[in-house]
Amino acid sequence: MTSKKTPLPFEESLRDLALLRASEIDFSSLVPSGSISTESDPNIGTSVAQSYEFVKEARAALKVHYRDDVEKQGARVEDVRSRLDDVLHGLVPEK
Repeated sequence: MTSKKTPLPFEESLRDLALLRASEIDFSSLVPSGSISTESDPNIGTSVAQSYEFVKEARAALKVHYRDDVEKQGARVEDVRSRLDDVLHGLVPEK
């Protein structure tokens, strides 16, 4: 299995959405009428806000990852570290 498959192929997703739309099912009838109201539980609002914050941070981390900024900064750190090691070895008197 060397070929990579996308988890949600775009064409198949569009086909599935088209089938759902064509089926004319009222999806609101599938939700129980006694669903939880967001006004009654303040923890729901907090949870939603935390979820949005998590998604925002995850997207930022992925953006950094795909720009290769981490590797570039790591290479710069290693270069500076190597130079400092050379300076340190130059300052230590030889026996």
